[in-house]
Amino acid sequence: MYTPRHFTMPPELQARTLAAPGVGDLITHGPSGLLATHLPYVFDADMGEQGSLVLHVARPNAQWREAVTGEALFIITAATDYISSLWYPSAPASGKYIPTWDYVTLHLYGELIAHDDLDWTTMAAERLMKAHERTLGMDDMPADYVAGQLRAIVGLQLQITRIEAKAKLSQNRTPDDVRGVIEGLTEAGADDSAALVEEFGLPPAERRAALIADVAARHRPGNDSLSTGQIIATPTPR
Repeated sequence: MYTPRHFTMPPELQARTLAAPGVGDLITHGPSGLLATHLPYVFDADMGEQGSLVLHVARPNAQWREAVTGEALFIITAATDYISSLWYPSAPASGKYIPTWDYVTLHLYGELIAHDDLDWTTMAAERLMKAHERTLGMDDMPADYVAGQLRAIVGLQLQITRIEAKAKLSQNRTPDDVRGVIEGLTEAGADDSAALVEEFGLPPAERRAALIADVAARHRPGNDSLSTGQIIATPTPR
């Protein structure tokens, strides 16, 4: 994934994104070519050196049979929103009305392991249901019904080997533009994205602006090293 340095995801945000159960896309390559399935997941930090995703798929889904070798990819997009250039205070003066898209995404690579046994599948189903359902559990349903449902799925484990993480949150804009993005997202009802931009996009933009201002001040006419009484030695040609 192309990730400029200023869009590198902070470790805190990566850990927070992984810890929050959600849904993503499992992508594998097998005899039938590329296959993809949209799946809910739970991250288990203790399952493997870099942790694992706990998943399950319908038994007829060919992906679990074909993806037994090679690298698998799971994409989590925690936030994604259109950013209108009309939200930038700098746009009217510059005439640069170029919109963009802000997002937070994780690309998790690893080995996909199929667990076609009742104990593992039951564990996966229970953890996924507990993560997303607050009022009901598997014990609240008839035992024969649950048994039939468990036979209809296969447990999957993505044992993570590497993670590529990107948080594009308007860090490359001026602080005023970033504040405009926060306001625009809030008005559009994208409160989660607005909060992420405020927490992880605005501080880097402010630091960048302060650095640029400091460099400009140091190079302003009349503010060079000679004006402070310092002597700059001229290297002798060699």
